[in-house]
Amino acid sequence: MRLTIPEPVPDIVRRHEEAGHEAWCGGGALRDAALGETPSDVDVATSATPDQVRKLFRRTVAVGERFGTVGVLDRAGTLHEVTTFRHDVSTDGRDAVVAYGASLEEDLARRDFTINALAYHPLRDEWRDPFGGARDIHAKVVRAVGRADERFREDYLRILRAIRFAARFGFEIDAETWDAVRTNAPGLARISAERVKDEWSKGLATAL
Repeated sequence: MRLTIPEPVPDIVRRHEEAGHEAWCGGGALRDAALGETPSDVDVATSATPDQVRKLFRRTVAVGERFGTVGVLDRAGTLHEVTTFRHDVSTDGRDAVVAYGASLEEDLARRDFTINALAYHPLRDEWRDPFGGARDIHAKVVRAVGRADERFREDYLRILRAIRFAARFGFEIDAETWDAVRTNAPGLARISAERVKDEWSKGLATAL
């Protein structure tokens, strides 16, 4: 499936690659596009470090540099999130310590669910889907990437995200993932009220 990615995201990808860095489109916009929605707010994932991203673009802002994300402002002042490929070093179920130097595949492997572990190259019309996310979108299934129990113990908020995605799209949660939801549900008590409230607000916004 060829996607029409809104400008200037392809230009951001092109700028990275001209400088010798790998860059792909990612995020929930790809999932939504596969469901027939028009992609918007498309994120970029790159091998470039945050410092390298800042050197490539004249106008950048700090968005979440703790997690490797830099906001790139286009000529219209619209912000586009650019995040460095990462892999988890450690996690306590609430916060993760991440490191750069990961490959695209390693970056996708740390995502929560297969439907969110997609990457698309807008210049080559190329998809990367190592965990069968497109298959699960077609089958209307929410499935954790890899071992579900590990994904939830990395961040217990993913339990609420699984339920939110299932409710939003009318998907089923696959059996292994649902078993892990039930097993790890007590871990939600360790999540801050602010994060729970933010996740609840996202669910409410998509329901209206």
